[in-house]
Amino acid sequence: MNIALAALKAFQLKGAIEKVAPFGSGHINDTFKVETGCGDYLLQKVNTKVFQNTETLENNLNLLQGVQSEVFAKHITTEKGKCFYVDQNGCWKLQEFVLNAYGPTTANNLTLVKEVGKGFGMFTKVTSVLDPTVFNEAIPNFHNLKWRLEQLDEAIEQNRANRRESSQHLIEQANTFRWIADHFNQLVKGGLALRVCHNDTKIDNILLTEGSDEFRHVIDLDTSGPGYVLSDFGDMMRTLLSPTKEAELDESKIEIREGYLEALKSGYLSSCTESLSSLEIQNLEFGGLYMIYMQAIRFLADYLNGDSYYKISFAEENYIRARNQFRLLELLNKQIEL
Repeated sequence: MNIALAALKAFQLKGAIEKVAPFGSGHINDTFKVETGCGDYLLQKVNTKVFQNTETLENNLNLLQGVQSEVFAKHITTEKGKCFYVDQNGCWKLQEFVLNAYGPTTANNLTLVKEVGKGFGMFTKVTSVLDPTVFNEAIPNFHNLKWRLEQLDEAIEQNRANRRESSQHLIEQANTFRWIADHFNQLVKGGLALRVCHNDTKIDNILLTEGSDEFRHVIDLDTSGPGYVLSDFGDMMRTLLSPTKEAELDESKIEIREGYLEALKSGYLSSCTESLSSLEIQNLEFGGLYMIYMQAIRFLADYLNGDSYYKISFAEENYIRARNQFRLLELLNKQIEL
């Protein structure tokens, strides 16, 4: 806690600090709630193993804050006017704590799904005025499917954990869906616009109002940068359409819930239709195939490599994760028309 207190001295806080305590259960950054006599804040220690270039984070967040939109929670700058503060203990950022709001962890009704879509749609709308070429990738190649397939091919060839034979069925599924990368490349050649994207549109990166579930803010902006809107909409599809967790042991429970895709798309387009091209609107559902396939091959590559990237809680977890993503991919592929 002392290192958090030391970092807070760099920011333009109002009021004396009364309490600092760990907050939330994020898997990447460490978060602390800061209580002062003039209001509360959230202090985050950024994981620099994941986000290695703090200058990129500073540049991107400054550009987003320049829009001055209430879509984003307000960040507090340092005495030197910076969004991030770097000391010997790490990289830090501070934002206002939003009262009467919460970050959902699951989607269990259509109203909530629609609000999540609406919120990320508002992100798309307000950032449509920004030039994506002046942003940098916070995590290089994060949504580059061509590069992810190269990683998978390398993992298959090297077979570091001696799991290639037992994973043959998943490898065959990965090969069956390689057309997704070709289709995406054709869309880019056909004029798919490069945009400023959130690049991590999980449900818990939205704040909703307690009691009414109305959208409040998009949060966790560290991944924001250049990308394609199909990735943002596709990752919402990947994480919202099925009621199961990524490591669900019972594959039969994986399903695409009736009405959920329609609610998500309705909410999203209600915010940003005017900001999108017809090519983007026509291919939103393909974004789900793109992102589910990418995540499937990432889990599979990590399993073949001996679980070197994703944390696991049991020996075959990455295998199960990959299997489940391929099952979801199969179900979605049967449902949507390209």
